[in-house]
Amino acid sequence: MKLVHRYILRELLVSMAVSIPVLNFVLMMEKIMKLSRILSSVGASPREMFSIILYTQPELLLVTIPMAFLLSVLYTYGKMNADNELMIVKASGMPFRQAAIPAFMLGMLCIIIGLFVSFRLEPAGKRAVRTSVSATLEKRAPGAIEPGVFNLIIKDVVVYAREKTDDRLDGLFIYDQRKPDRPVVIYAGSGQVTGAPQLGGLLFRLKNGLVHITKGSRLIEIFFGDYNLVLPLSLEEPAMFLGELTPGELLAQARTTPGEPGISRWLELYRRITFPLFNLAVMLLAPVLALYSGKRARLGGLAMGTMVFSAYYIALSYSERLADSGKVPPAVGGWSPLVLFLIISWLLFFRADKR
Repeated sequence: MKLVHRYILRELLVSMAVSIPVLNFVLMMEKIMKLSRILSSVGASPREMFSIILYTQPELLLVTIPMAFLLSVLYTYGKMNADNELMIVKASGMPFRQAAIPAFMLGMLCIIIGLFVSFRLEPAGKRAVRTSVSATLEKRAPGAIEPGVFNLIIKDVVVYAREKTDDRLDGLFIYDQRKPDRPVVIYAGSGQVTGAPQLGGLLFRLKNGLVHITKGSRLIEIFFGDYNLVLPLSLEEPAMFLGELTPGELLAQARTTPGEPGISRWLELYRRITFPLFNLAVMLLAPVLALYSGKRARLGGLAMGTMVFSAYYIALSYSERLADSGKVPPAVGGWSPLVLFLIISWLLFFRADKR
C-alpha cells in the first residue's frame, strides 16, 4: 500500500510542478499586457518590469494552486485508469478511498499553502505592486514627456509641450477629463514637471497661463502667473485596494462599515478563505472525475478541469452579485458555492467508493 501511495504521490507532484508554471504564465499574460501599456510609455527598465511581475505572483498562485492540483489529480488518476492500473489496485483489495489518499495528502498541503498565500503573501504583493508601479511612474514619467507629441502617461489626461529643454517645458497644453462633466483645459507659457511621491503623482509648476473650466453651459477662465497642478498616478479604482488589506483589517472594517462598502469587505474576506478551501472539493471530486476521462487522460482531464473551474467561478460570481444587491446575506453569497461543491463532491466520491 505504501509503495502504491508513493508512486501516486510522486506522479501528482511531478504533474503539479509542471502545471503551476504553465498556468501562472497563461494567467500572467493579461497582467503583463496591462503593466506594459502603463510602464512602456515611461520607459521602464526590464529590471523594474521583472520586479513588478514578481510581486504579482502571490495573487496568481491563489488561483493556480487549486487549478494545478485539479489538473494533476485528473491527469494522474486518469492515466492510471486508462492504463487499467486503478483496476489492478482495486482487484488487489485496496478500496477507492485508500487509492485517493495521496490526493488527500497533496490537497491538505495545497490548503495550507493557499491560506498562507491568501492571508500573508497576497496583501503584501498587491501593496508592493502599487508602490513599485507608482514609484516607477513618478521617477520616469517626467522624462517620458516628449515635445511635439500628445502624451498619455496619465489616464484621462493629455499633456502636450511644444519644446523641451532639460527639465523645462515650453508651450504647455493640458487637457484633463478625469471628471467628464467638468473638463479642464490649461495653457501655460512654460513649466516644469517633477515626481511628487508625498502627493502620489506628478507636480506641474506652471507659469503665465490660462485655465478653462467647463461645467454645463458655464465657462470659467482663470489667468495665473504661477500655478501648481498635481496629477495623481492612481492605477486602480479604490475598491481594488481591498486586496491590500490583511484578513484582520478586512474583518475590522467589515464590522464597522455599513452598506455596500461593508458588504464588499465581507465578500473579500470570504473569498480569501474559500479559494484555498476549494481544494477540499477538488480532492474529493478530481479522483472521481478521473475515472470518466477514460482513454483521453490528458485531453479529457484538461476539459473536465476547465469545466469544473468555470462552473465554480460562475457560481461564485452569481452569488456575490446577489450579496452585492442585498438579496442574500454576505455569508451566503461568499460561502454557498463552496458548500454546494463540497456536497456534490462528497456524494460523487461516496458513490465511487461504494462501487
